[in-house]
Amino acid sequence: MSTDAQIEEFYKEQTIFLTGGTGFLGKILIEKLLRQCWDLNKIYVLVRPKKGKSSKERFKEFFEYACFDLIKCKNLSEKVFLISGDIQKPFLGLGVQDAELLKKETTCVIHAAANVKFDQTLKEASHNVRATRDVLELAKQMPNLKVSSKTLQLFMKYYFKVFVHVSTAFSNCVHSHIEERFYTPPMKSETFLGLVDDLDDNTLQAITPKLLGEYPNTYIYTKCITEDLVKTNLQVPKAIVRPAIVIGTIEEPVPGWVDNLYGAIGIVLAAALGVLRSLHAKKSNLSHLVPVDYVANCILAAAWKAHRSGTTTIYNYTGDTKNMITWGEFMELIDGQCWDFPTEKIVWYFCFKLRENELWHKICVFFLHTVAAYFADFVLICVGRTTIAVKNYRRLDKMMDLISYFSTRSWTFEQDNVLELWDQMGKDDKKMFKFSMEDTDWVKYTRDSILGGRMYLLKETLDTIPKGKKKLKILFVIHYAVVALFWYSLYKFLMFVASSLYGNF
Repeated sequence: MSTDAQIEEFYKEQTIFLTGGTGFLGKILIEKLLRQCWDLNKIYVLVRPKKGKSSKERFKEFFEYACFDLIKCKNLSEKVFLISGDIQKPFLGLGVQDAELLKKETTCVIHAAANVKFDQTLKEASHNVRATRDVLELAKQMPNLKVSSKTLQLFMKYYFKVFVHVSTAFSNCVHSHIEERFYTPPMKSETFLGLVDDLDDNTLQAITPKLLGEYPNTYIYTKCITEDLVKTNLQVPKAIVRPAIVIGTIEEPVPGWVDNLYGAIGIVLAAALGVLRSLHAKKSNLSHLVPVDYVANCILAAAWKAHRSGTTTIYNYTGDTKNMITWGEFMELIDGQCWDFPTEKIVWYFCFKLRENELWHKICVFFLHTVAAYFADFVLICVGRTTIAVKNYRRLDKMMDLISYFSTRSWTFEQDNVLELWDQMGKDDKKMFKFSMEDTDWVKYTRDSILGGRMYLLKETLDTIPKGKKKLKILFVIHYAVVALFWYSLYKFLMFVASSLYGNF
């Protein structure tokens, strides 16, 4: 087995077109490429206007994120270039000049853009399919990417480049065992997009449950359709990487870096703040958590392998089967870290629990979320402030209901292609582009995750820990005083009811 840095060499002088570059995974992909593969030619990043800021304004602020601290000394403008566009617009919202530039120069496409919200409408989620179609159509017109005949593919094996599509391990979650292969989609992309275009919003919303069938949400539904699109379009080497539940960095560029509140990250932070107190989940189910930097490394390695083999391969990146932890084990580790490194912004005592019984979970949600929210808003009204608790808890409970589909079910994933990819990498590549989780220290990882959440999401430094511990102790006393008062009041109420009923006889 060669010990040469073959992956780093593969990216030398490459011109990469990246969608989703401003997202969580996209930032890590860019940082890794710039830090490890500086000899690449260019990275073109698709950026859309957002929250009142233009594409140029967002791009100007892009490298202010802490994940880029290690490479800020480099002249990043030499390597990274803005492409103004929007995956929610036809043909990616590209201008004519930008489209021609991408067609002329691109040698590798990494399509990582997607709307990952679970509660989006089918029309909103349809952009996942439409954008993938448009990226593929653009890629077909890239002479440095396109190879039309099998003979030419064999002849030019070491010259043509690749297309990488980032999907999700749960794109085919209607199956309990998920192989590294293409599955039949619930609907062909042409039919799906035609349906979305032809129906008005109200009609589409009304038939969405029937269309989804066993699929849990519109995001998963559309990601399944996009995989079929990639299968049937563009005759170049392709890789589809299906990461499972992506959370903060484990090693690079720094342990614990995170920039969003989606999925498991949001659960951990909401629990640490004392806001979230119950989640419907099976404690014995495997969590399938994967670090975002390892996901990025797997994607970059998969592109190298596709170029090397000249084939299309699917990778289920879901963690190492010999070193996985369950939801119960993960939350036990988080519980300990929340006690060791409490945040000063904690609003209530950390009393989060995973509850396997759905009825008991709903009862706890009613008392610990709904009743508590109304009480909090009542207090806000009394002091003349705007009410926020009920509205926020409704949104939180809705999201937890969507997540519970994944926390109460179990899947097994085939990983032969991931293991083969790792085995074919040389020693140097395994160090520079590590994604094996066989030796992951979960205790250290959860500690780094909590510290990273404090630092990068809550903007708290380590010197606030003593204040956080003091506040946690006070809230501990208040919490159990309230619990005792509740049970005492309930007892007195039941005694009053009983005495009233028996007193009538």
